[in-house]
Amino acid sequence: MLNEFVFKLPVKSEWIDYNKHMQDAYYGLAFSYAVDDFQDCVGFDKRYRAQSGCTIYVLEDHKFYLNEVKQGSQLVIRTSLVDTDKKKFILHSEMSVQDTLVATSEMLQAHINTNPKPKVTEMPLEIYETFNKLLEQRNKVVYRRRRKLFLKD
Repeated sequence: MLNEFVFKLPVKSEWIDYNKHMQDAYYGLAFSYAVDDFQDCVGFDKRYRAQSGCTIYVLEDHKFYLNEVKQGSQLVIRTSLVDTDKKKFILHSEMSVQDTLVATSEMLQAHINTNPKPKVTEMPLEIYETFNKLLEQRNKVVYRRRRKLFLKD
């Protein structure tokens, strides 16, 4: 498994604002869809959530808007894991249109046990080991981070 998860989606007409480009809120939605895809790929999928009672929460999110996006554009979002501990992880995503970088996002996420009430808890060892294997890879995306979130124990 490579530490670059690619997700593609078209810009919908309802995402376009009065300035004739994609409204800022929809950058977040597109990044969120890409992160959901990452989570499915590494094992935090619908089945896992249903069986375990655990899920993923976003604790912090930073977005940078670099270029406007027009209606009809095809978004390509590349997401990479940049740090992890046993309870939390940081993802960096880059959104492009026709090989032009248009936005970046960095999210701090936590593994949450929802029963009896939401609480940060350790992720399954298998997924944590997968994360460590992903981090062993040197990925060019990691080096283009604009602002860095860090995990603290």
